[in-house]
Amino acid sequence: MLNNVPTGINRMARNVVMNHPNAMNCEVYRKTVTRAAPDTVGGLPTMGGLGVLDSMDEEQYEYAFLGYGHALPAEGFAPAPMVKRGDANIGSGEEFRFLIEPEEPSGHQDWFDVRTHDVMYLLLGTGDTPPKMAFEVVGIETTSNIPPFTTRYITNRRNDLDLFSQEDYANSQDEAPDEP
Repeated sequence: MLNNVPTGINRMARNVVMNHPNAMNCEVYRKTVTRAAPDTVGGLPTMGGLGVLDSMDEEQYEYAFLGYGHALPAEGFAPAPMVKRGDANIGSGEEFRFLIEPEEPSGHQDWFDVRTHDVMYLLLGTGDTPPKMAFEVVGIETTSNIPPFTTRYITNRRNDLDLFSQEDYANSQDEAPDEP
């Protein structure tokens, strides 16, 4: 009975994110490890990479496309420095919070769940190659204490993965497989 509250909140949050005028289209990619660990070391079976605690520590990886979604900035306003022209702010820090919803509903074959280290590209236009700003999910937080939890995603900017021009798109196709 008590879990009806967060279930309703999650349903309502999905509806808000999908229809909000400030929500942006996004693409989500998941880091997958391409390194093949040896099956044995000294005749004994191995259980993964030695000294690797998290996929963040891996050197050989690539990003696999998970699907399309919608992202809505979900943080309270904080004072931030203005640009010299006085028509925009620079932002108050390196950490951003988003509500992220897959385009397809839960149970659909194209539905996905967002996890830590996933990369989200905000699509800043339309067409075949719109400008894309990259954010990496570094944490997940909840706003309720009752399962199923209502989630917000803490992200950091990934300027190294941004795709703003045709040249960026061309370079991303030519680079090593560790770039999306």
